Amino acid sequence: MQQNEPINGIIVINKPSGITSFDVVAKVRKAFGQKKVGHAGTLDPDVSGVLVVALGKATKLIDELQARPKKYEGEITLGFSTETEDASGAIVENKPIIEPFADAEIDQAIRDLNGNIKQVPPMFSAVKVNGKRLYEYARAGETVTRPVRDAIIYNYQRTSDITYSQQRQIFNFEATVSKGTYIRTLAVDTGKKLQIPATMTKLKRIMGSGMTLDKACDFDAIVTGNRDSLLNLVIPIPDILTWPSKELSADEWFAVKNGQKIASFDEESDLIQLTYKGELKAVYAYHAESNDWQSRYVFSNN
Repeated sequence: MQQNEPINGIIVINKPSGITSFDVVAKVRKAFGQKKVGHAGTLDPDVSGVLVVALGKATKLIDELQARPKKYEGEITLGFSTETEDASGAIVENKPIIEPFADAEIDQAIRDLNGNIKQVPPMFSAVKVNGKRLYEYARAGETVTRPVRDAIIYNYQRTSDITYSQQRQIFNFEATVSKGTYIRTLAVDTGKKLQIPATMTKLKRIMGSGMTLDKACDFDAIVTGNRDSLLNLVIPIPDILTWPSKELSADEWFAVKNGQKIASFDEESDLIQLTYKGELKAVYAYHAESNDWQSRYVFSNN
């Protein structure tokens, strides 16, 4: 590989708390010496864990990577709420718990939030309303109607005993959720089920884009490593795709490299990886209305 040749693939990083996702991307750009870098799902500065960073042509797949389920572990405290819905914000409501909730009550509240739910994003979030991000309104002291968003909670459960201290209750949880889910809001909504203010007081993402924490490198490796040593951490594009693969004939390759539609592929999947002479060239998607396959992602037409 030539020194200036762009790197295509992903790198899984264990982001520490205290830095932004943009900080991580900036360090990756500098370490690899290329501008085409992006991440597949923001982590708040106070949140640690899996941050998937895409390089080069893998940035085409960011939407696909973001659409995959994410898994978190964290802590919820009942008895107070903050303006940011996590421990970093100023307290806006404090309601001492005189008689602790029974385990069964809390577990029922958690069960009620599994499945398809509606969420109102936090005011301190990057969701745009009328061209401005919600956190911009919040910082200006302005109120605005927030959009209601769909989320899927695949598995949300308590993972520790519930402790009672200083008239608050605290427990750990684990949650596997869809794209667009706000875990902070999930904590707040748990409190609403119990009619008590609640705050997400700790959070770590242990899986993102199908990549688990044990596959992640330390952020320090990005900061201190050189380009050659970091190449060993890059996962190639074919290794992150899960769709069926088909080796193209010469005629099919001619059509694909020219962006043409394909009348039929004998595949049950709606997406298919296309290779030619063993090299991944493109991903095609099936369109039912026209009963053909059309280009979704192109990685090479050479």
